[in-house]
Amino acid sequence: MMLRASLILLGAMALAASPAAAQDRKVNVTPYLGVDQTVLVPLKGGGDVLTYTNITAGVTAELRTRRVEAVADVQYNHSFGWGREATDQDIISGIVSGQYAVTRGLSLNAGGLATRVRTDGLSGAATLNDSLTSQVYAAYVGPSYATSFGDLDVTASYRLGYARVDEDVDADFPGAPNAGSFADSVSHSLAGSVGVAPGVWLPLGIVVSAGYDREDASQLDQRFEDGWGRVDATVPVSPTVAVAGGVGYERIKISQRSPLLDGNGLPVVRNGRYVTDDSSPRALIYDFDDIIWDVGVLWRPNRRTSLEARVGERYGGMSYTGSFVWQGRNQSFALVVFDGIDSFGRIITSNVAAVSGSSLNVVRNPFTGDFTGCAFSQTGGGQCFNDALSGITAANFRYRGVAAQYAAQRGPWGLGVGLGYSQRKFVTPSGETILVRGSKDENWYGTASLSYVIDSRSSLDSAIYANYFDASGGRLDVLNLGAFTSYNRLINRNLQASASLGLDSAKADELDAVINAMGQVGLRYSF
Repeated sequence: MMLRASLILLGAMALAASPAAAQDRKVNVTPYLGVDQTVLVPLKGGGDVLTYTNITAGVTAELRTRRVEAVADVQYNHSFGWGREATDQDIISGIVSGQYAVTRGLSLNAGGLATRVRTDGLSGAATLNDSLTSQVYAAYVGPSYATSFGDLDVTASYRLGYARVDEDVDADFPGAPNAGSFADSVSHSLAGSVGVAPGVWLPLGIVVSAGYDREDASQLDQRFEDGWGRVDATVPVSPTVAVAGGVGYERIKISQRSPLLDGNGLPVVRNGRYVTDDSSPRALIYDFDDIIWDVGVLWRPNRRTSLEARVGERYGGMSYTGSFVWQGRNQSFALVVFDGIDSFGRIITSNVAAVSGSSLNVVRNPFTGDFTGCAFSQTGGGQCFNDALSGITAANFRYRGVAAQYAAQRGPWGLGVGLGYSQRKFVTPSGETILVRGSKDENWYGTASLSYVIDSRSSLDSAIYANYFDASGGRLDVLNLGAFTSYNRLINRNLQASASLGLDSAKADELDAVINAMGQVGLRYSF
């Protein structure tokens, strides 16, 4: 199966959820306005005490009808800084995901993401009001179709994706790359399959599938193309276990144009990105053309639990993939092992497309309004974005790793945990000065949120996070640790008061650690 890690991880969780949930009509739209006072106190690493007044406008929504299922948590925040060192900032963050059932078997899917990332060299670290940041946007739209014609099961899907990073890195920090940063890209993903279940025509099930992926990135007019086709067979060996295997053919090509050179023969860099020489010929920097195969085992003891593990050959070497999904009554767990050729643009749009279901818990940093990297759902369909947002580059890479997510709601308690590790091995042209061909980045991340409803008017929300980004190409290795907790109290039906405390630490290579304490009091009015 040619599925990205995020789609396997949380798309499968959404499929495992109870189908009856989609039949319950629910419309809940809550716009709100807020104001808070935030103080940031440096405990280590120097700097001044900074104070901000934040004005917030946002909306949370959950819509579930016979045809529509959608969820949204979107917020705009403007920070007014007090003093010369505290600069004003605009912050847009949130997630939107929706599905519209056009007719039986045909659905239109769409979603979007807005968030911020650090651009001061501390890649993967949490954004703070005094840090240099960039806005990141990603969105997708496309239909999906699944039906049966007699004994034949037919599926088809198309996804149009767009990803953008508004600003570029601060070129003054130690180890800063001077070019090659991601700007924006447009991607297309088309796939289809025709199959028959085991025992219908033969003792084994047969599926024939094919797909085509393309991404056009603005940096050096880079183009990625991946076309594949394969045949898979499934042989049941017991009521809950089956052996699976497949063979096919795949062709991947990555090409780009040359950078414009100045009078000294050096690449021209503008806003931290190479300027493209539009007259230069397109150069092929990666060309994979070979037979692909894999074998594995499938285990589904009940409708709430499934396991798939495969080993095979792809990209000229061995490849290992797998997933485990469990859906409880008010909790869910998923684990995925992934392997592919990917890019920031394709990963982030796939992550957005993996968000589905209802009752998403978007865990936000109360001091900045940014979400902390994960959106949890005990009914399946949550997603962690930590890994995609670490070490953003314009290069393509071999992307391997493991990710896990758990979410639960029990009485007054709510819990969400996301953990993962990934390795990016870069595909770059010879002579690339920023990311040497074959160099590797590694990223470890973890996020956990805990909520508790004290009574009908009071609640607590807490979160901890950790991220370690091990960079290549002379960039900084960064360890980020942090935690925060908030107490919320309803004053009346619409007005809520809150108080928050937090701590954030960032350590980069040989640089001194930067540790900040944060405090906040605020009011929010919901309409």
